[in-house]
Amino acid sequence: MDAPPLVRTRALTKIFAAGEQSLVAVDHVDFTLARGEFVSIMGPSGSGKSTFMNIIGCLDRPSSGTYDFDGVDVSRIDADERAALRRTKLGFVFQSYNLLPRTNAVENAEMPMIYAGVPSRERRARAISALLDAGLDERHHDRSPSELSGGQQQRVAIARALVNQPELILADEPTGALDTKTSGDIMTLFQSLNATKGLSILMVTHEASVARYSKRIVSFRDGRIVSDVPVERYVDGSAVE
Repeated sequence: MDAPPLVRTRALTKIFAAGEQSLVAVDHVDFTLARGEFVSIMGPSGSGKSTFMNIIGCLDRPSSGTYDFDGVDVSRIDADERAALRRTKLGFVFQSYNLLPRTNAVENAEMPMIYAGVPSRERRARAISALLDAGLDERHHDRSPSELSGGQQQRVAIARALVNQPELILADEPTGALDTKTSGDIMTLFQSLNATKGLSILMVTHEASVARYSKRIVSFRDGRIVSDVPVERYVDGSAVE
């Protein structure tokens, strides 16, 4: 029997109250992500892609529909169980890095393990290993975020996402604050992590040039998926027939 997808949603819907009216942010979305896939989500502002990503990251709950992660119906578990899933199964990478300014690269990378109760000696070893995997050499490990370039800060953030050995990395506009060359370097790193470690990655981006580093591009509009195609069939928001 084939293994189930790592992520599966069925008729996933999120409705927000907007005064006396309602706003449908995610509208009956069916989506799957297999283990080892690298998928980009694209769409204009207000398309629902960020709300969808928040639900997948257990930062929000759907109004209706189902969301299964690694065989667990996330829509039915409580807040503590969702927090445990975020801590042990998911890694997050953000546009703004979200590093602690007064701690060095190793200490920033260690943070998720502190919440997971990992002993200090193991924390440091795993943090250093993750920083090296993220392409930040030892010369920079004792530097604070203010002493690092934007690309180096994002590598620290990627290492922080890796240290608890997650099943899935969720990357929200990970190159949005970077120049073109550094963006390419970071995306090449994601490709390498996906190819060599089998890491599953789900990424939100506005840029088609960034999305093309993934293997599959899913486009949202008005809360719905309007296109879901391999990268080689994606041209300007639509599938090539």
